[in-house]
Amino acid sequence: MKTKAKHYTFRGPIRWAKVFDENKETHDWQGQAHAFGGLFKIDMILDKEQRKTLKESGSAIKGKFDDDGNFIATFKRKEVGPFVEAGGAPKVTKADGTVWDYDIDGTIGNDSIAEVTFEVYPTKMAPGTRLMYVKVIEHKPYVSPEEADEEAA
Repeated sequence: MKTKAKHYTFRGPIRWAKVFDENKETHDWQGQAHAFGGLFKIDMILDKEQRKTLKESGSAIKGKFDDDGNFIATFKRKEVGPFVEAGGAPKVTKADGTVWDYDIDGTIGNDSIAEVTFEVYPTKMAPGTRLMYVKVIEHKPYVSPEEADEEAA
């Protein structure tokens, strides 16, 4: 019997939300262009129960602790997937369920509260994990490094 993908939704603070065509990652950390187009990704601070659920899901996401002791998991989605439904930007909505419009609503700032839905699906090797949806519950506007420097001065 073929195992089906399972969906999970976590709610909590997010960081580095690159979930739109306008701010997707196009190159890896070495400057090489991604072979699959862009990469949509979002970091989420997980609590102890969410970490347990992530581990039990079979996901290969390991996560890491930041300097403040927060456990960070990064959920990703390729621009070009192995089939149409597996690629492209994740669906991003506001708390009321209406679609997030990047041109009007802007970039999602760090420490916004969101519900992040991801799926864990079978592959020939380890289970795969794919970012599916982001629902922004409490939006904090994005502050650019330049703006942060001006505020600190």
